[in-house]
Amino acid sequence: PTPPAPAAGGGSIDAQITAVGEQIRALKEKLKGEGLSGKKINDHDEIKTLVAQLTELKAQGGAGGTAPAKAPLPTPPAPAAGGGSIDAQITAVGDEIRTLKEKLKGEGLSGKKINDHDEVKALVAKLTELKAKQ
Repeated sequence: PTPPAPAAGGGSIDAQITAVGEQIRALKEKLKGEGLSGKKINDHDEIKTLVAQLTELKAQGGAGGTAPAKAPLPTPPAPAAGGGSIDAQITAVGDEIRTLKEKLKGEGLSGKKINDHDEVKALVAKLTELKAKQ
């Protein structure tokens, strides 16, 4: 079981966003292992609660700004100038791509359609850019 995310004031908002994002990913993996998939996972009460928490944190001035009304996508915290290792940023973007692809798959997209999706292309470009800096 994952520990609850820190309460407001317990660490930076970006750190809290990252923690909640990790909780969501871990819970989705657990639910996937229990046989749930796509929409059923996203409609799960615990996921909805964590997503609402993530959206609220982003609205408080975290990296993402205000989230879209439709199932918000986790956005990695914007690294401060020189902040965060390149490897950590690569991992965060890779996780975001996987999460987005899972979400799109749950919406009925597959293979080439997922890879041609604008958000996926933008994240892949960002990942490629980060890897070039290694």
